Amino acid sequence: MKAPPDNDASSEEIRLLARIGAGDREAFGALYAHYGAPLFSLAVRMVGNTSDAEEMLQDTFVKIWRNAAAYDANLSRPFTWAVTIMRRTCIDQLRRRRRVPAVTPFLADDDATPDGSATARVREAAEAREDFARVRDALAEIAPERRRAIEYALYSDLTHDEIAHALGQPLGTVKSWIRRGLLDLRANLTDSAP
Repeated sequence: MKAPPDNDASSEEIRLLARIGAGDREAFGALYAHYGAPLFSLAVRMVGNTSDAEEMLQDTFVKIWRNAAAYDANLSRPFTWAVTIMRRTCIDQLRRRRRVPAVTPFLADDDATPDGSATARVREAAEAREDFARVRDALAEIAPERRRAIEYALYSDLTHDEIAHALGQPLGTVKSWIRRGLLDLRANLTDSAP
């Protein structure tokens, strides 16, 4: 683990991660007590239910335990690092849960239900994939700092203050990034509307 910057406001959390990297269970418990609630809130928001969120929280802390020695304070703050691990864990879970075959078979007329709901479900799934692709492409065109701020605002249960802390930026800057990013997103989606 590289030495943390001297002026880092989260030096206690950095020390906890260093101790966790050395196998200190007490430090791990302290970090869990500090990060457990906000990470759990993020997981609930992302996966939609508490039982899956509990599993994601457990998986996240297992990853923190295993990777604490590799944490580099020069790359991110400890909480940002933990949020990134949680987000990736939740996204992986959501991908596994929502995995859709690359090719949706066409339904024969005799396979459809009398009210046509099977055909409607196939159409809705195709439209959802198209909408997802449009949003993903529109987000990709936004400046990276604005995109990260928007992702925190939309996919986490963090306040603007907590997002500012996670991104290591002043509160006003983060609010500005979110507002301008949402305006850019709207403009990009309007430009790409079918």
